Amino acid sequence: MKQLDELNVLLSEILNKLTQLPAEESQSDELVSNLQVLVGERQILLNVLVADANMTDVDYLQHQLELTQEYTGKASVVMADRQALLHAGNKNKRQISVYETIDLNR
Repeated sequence: MKQLDELNVLLSEILNKLTQLPAEESQSDELVSNLQVLVGERQILLNVLVADANMTDVDYLQHQLELTQEYTGKASVVMADRQALLHAGNKNKRQISVYETIDLNR
């Protein structure tokens, strides 16, 4: 459980940094990659915890569920911001392409 608690702290820190850091920063790509690794590790630890027949601390499991929901919400916000930037970039590329085509037809 101590390992899971430490991992939760790291996840919270990374998600907070990602919500504050502009997506254009090179550090944000590394943070997203680290986030993905940590989420995978957390999932493994949670699976072990849930499968343990000796685990009877309902409050601890409830807290982990609440953290999962919190992390999901924060990650969804970060993902939506990055998707919006990608969409804006694609729209700008299409507009440039249209202007280039117009210029070629003159």
